[in-house]
Amino acid sequence: MAVETLDELLTENARGVASGDDSDLKADRRRHLRIRIASQRPTTVRIDEKNAALVVNVGEGGMRVQALGHPVQPGATLWLEFHLPGSPAPIRTSGVVAWANDSAEAGIRFAKLSESLARRLRTGMAKSRTWNAGREFMRVAGGWPAALDLMADLARMLTGARGVAITLAAPEKRFYSSLEEGLSIRSTVAAPIYESERIVGHLEIFSSDLGAFDERDLSTLPVLAAVVGEMITLRAAEQRESARKSARLSSRIVSRIEGMFPTIHVRLVR
Repeated sequence: MAVETLDELLTENARGVASGDDSDLKADRRRHLRIRIASQRPTTVRIDEKNAALVVNVGEGGMRVQALGHPVQPGATLWLEFHLPGSPAPIRTSGVVAWANDSAEAGIRFAKLSESLARRLRTGMAKSRTWNAGREFMRVAGGWPAALDLMADLARMLTGARGVAITLAAPEKRFYSSLEEGLSIRSTVAAPIYESERIVGHLEIFSSDLGAFDERDLSTLPVLAAVVGEMITLRAAEQRESARKSARLSSRIVSRIEGMFPTIHVRLVR
């Protein structure tokens, strides 16, 4: 199953649960994780006024880039500026080129980030992982209904639930339920599904056992709900793009049909 980004998301989430309040440990682990920045367009980083690079991946400790102008040199100190998803203001920091190759790729190690920049970077990385996971989930499932079915199966497998329900509000107006026949519900946990910052539904798991779900289950469910939210956002974007293509096609067809008729000029005689 090619949803490595979802596996990364769950793994990082599980590390957070296991480490409790040990923020230093979590920060250290995050520094070793690199993710692709989620964006409809390629993400670039400004190196200086005459040079920029495509961002291959980014982590709290640094990034891998593909230079667009002249190659960067190992050991060079660079001033960097780039955007993260959901953050209108750019991140500006400095970095040192740790390595470079003949293909103009380079690894850049960030200088020490301020706490506010590190927090913005972590938030952007989390959003990117969720977006990437939603996109891969939709691709692997092969469509929207199949993606919901697959998510329900995954939720059952990861939490040991005996039933799963996915409820979506308008305009979806969809209720998906996968319950064992005759299930007597004694435990249930729900997590809201967000599209952007708006709650559009919830993901719920059930069990016939009392106290069936542990701390990891409670932590995993919001991650899965967040992926469903990104799937909804992606589906809406695909529908808008499809509508635009249909409108453009209709316009071209009308123009061609109109071109098949001769132009008639009418002159009024008084």
